[in-house]
Amino acid sequence: MRLHSLVTRASVLCALTTFGFSQVNHPHMRPQVLGAADPGASTHFSVYLPLTNKVALEQLVSDQTNPSSPSFHKWLTPSEFKTQFGPKPSDLAKVKRKLESSGFTVTAEHSQSLEVEAPVWAVEKLFATQLQQVKMPKGNLRFSAANHRLTLPAELASVGAIIPEFNAQLSAHVHSEHLNTAGTGTVVRNGVGSIDQRLSSADSFFYPNDMNEAYDFPSFTTSVVPKSQARSGTPVQLAGVGATIGIVISSTVLQSDINDAFNSTVSAGPASDVNNYSANTTLPVPTVTIEPVLGGSGAFNANTDDAAEASLDTQMSLGTAPGAHEIVYNMPDLSDSAIIAAYTQVDEDNKVDVVSSSFGECELDFTAAYNGGVDFTGILQTYHSLFLQGNSQGITFLASSGDNGAAACVSADFSNNPTNGTNFVLGVEHPAADPNVTGVGGTNLKVSATPTANDSTYNSENANFDPRVPAQFNVNGNILTVDNNTWGSGGGYSAVFPKPSYQQVVNTGTNPGRAVPDVSLQMGGCPGDADLSAQDCTALPRSASIVFIGGAPNLLIGTSSSSPQMAGVVALSVELAGTRLGNINPQLYALSALQTAASGKTASLSQFFHRNISGNNNGYTVTSGQAYSPVLGNGTLFVKNFLQLQSAPAAGTPNTPTNP
Repeated sequence: MRLHSLVTRASVLCALTTFGFSQVNHPHMRPQVLGAADPGASTHFSVYLPLTNKVALEQLVSDQTNPSSPSFHKWLTPSEFKTQFGPKPSDLAKVKRKLESSGFTVTAEHSQSLEVEAPVWAVEKLFATQLQQVKMPKGNLRFSAANHRLTLPAELASVGAIIPEFNAQLSAHVHSEHLNTAGTGTVVRNGVGSIDQRLSSADSFFYPNDMNEAYDFPSFTTSVVPKSQARSGTPVQLAGVGATIGIVISSTVLQSDINDAFNSTVSAGPASDVNNYSANTTLPVPTVTIEPVLGGSGAFNANTDDAAEASLDTQMSLGTAPGAHEIVYNMPDLSDSAIIAAYTQVDEDNKVDVVSSSFGECELDFTAAYNGGVDFTGILQTYHSLFLQGNSQGITFLASSGDNGAAACVSADFSNNPTNGTNFVLGVEHPAADPNVTGVGGTNLKVSATPTANDSTYNSENANFDPRVPAQFNVNGNILTVDNNTWGSGGGYSAVFPKPSYQQVVNTGTNPGRAVPDVSLQMGGCPGDADLSAQDCTALPRSASIVFIGGAPNLLIGTSSSSPQMAGVVALSVELAGTRLGNINPQLYALSALQTAASGKTASLSQFFHRNISGNNNGYTVTSGQAYSPVLGNGTLFVKNFLQLQSAPAAGTPNTPTNP
């Protein structure tokens, strides 16, 4: 273990709502109010309307993942979804008339929403508010309601319309930390060292193909006939070929960084990790397409957390499924209105099979208790409707569960009236908390250099949290601290969404809320603001992922590594099935229940999840043998078994034809 040589430069931003405050030790600031908006300036936003026949939609989405149902894997198109479940045409017409008569222009109509343009003065008049111009953390300008709320006219309120825009104080944060290194642990490109000694064997710094061996992926040379073509299909290489992965994030990426991640050498002291993908396969290095959302975030900036996040997301997902194509939906920022616009575009485009999102916001931030009595949970229901639409079209949604352990939220008292002496409290992060999203938690992974020095054979995992020094927040120029600060796998129970039916087949606890996460993979630990006096994590088993950003190798930790890796696994499964999968949570919990039922009978074939992991996320514990925990969900994967390819050869040694 070499993590004692690491020096980190960033800590995780905790999104807070009512006040304009930020963590002092994070480079990003909360939105900065610049003054009253120009009345003649133009605004662009969306109005979302409730779905019809929502109970029938929920049942359809369930049936589409039930092999015994006639609706199994019969996916809808966006137009079919709109016809069957979209807003009532009469409601749409009523809203359109009101908007157009009030000086608004409807520029587009989607399955669940209207895109609208209007001058600031028209927005202020119709919604009884004043708009301010604010500068977002990334420097882009937005309009925000001065009191963080809009008063909807009767024509919109009566149909349950939701307008996520103009609430800039509601914003998510990425789930990763960017590590700098010093001393013998410095990770450098094209350094000295031997190919016979991989970094993952001594330092627990991982390329994706290291984890392909550790988590028992099938050999890269495995050929399969997609199940949907079982009678007449031609065998194809199992590498995610034909599948498309979507990444939702606020940054573009560099194709050159993806190229480096597949063909490069990095070293830490005397040890080197050589990736020579192109010499071990005829498949080309995968490519990425950028789809701007609301104009996108601008040029790639390697010094931002979002750029590091996007690089991590693309390299981990494509490193797991190199045959897949990838689309990055690049938003201007991580405000809820931008994220919702991105998911709308994902649904309407209908191009991707699986989507990974490596960001989140405390679910409690949307509740009335955290916002002076104003309830914003309607925004969460808007997200939920978009996830339902995507699921009905066959799209799988994944989201990292968070890096702040179980204590992911500030208290309601601090949110409404920040003072010193408060603690972070239990809470889960959205979108992982949505029942139609697969929440992905994380562990620290250790491997062994056996049977050869170039191997990354699974040794053990732990789910132990790292205490952090108190978080500091700048509240209107005053520095306030919040204790009980944690680094670890996010998890717990939703206060908004009830326990879904698929969680009834596994014991997820007595709490009636939706339990998070659902599954886990490697995330790593020991952040730069770890409280080493409380626990010296530099002397404990911890891990990290190797990521190229702007041409240089870096080490990142967080569930932002585990979620895109899971997206790669889903891409393999999509190729194997020959069709999309929709919401995979029922499958995950069914396999977990099967593993429990088959315990001791066909152990090697029915081990879908590692259950030999122990640890705690500063709120909940997981013990060896436990089927489910609000730390790791059902556990980490035995990927061959999860794919029902128990007899396939294993990926084996990295940087070989079976694991290039």
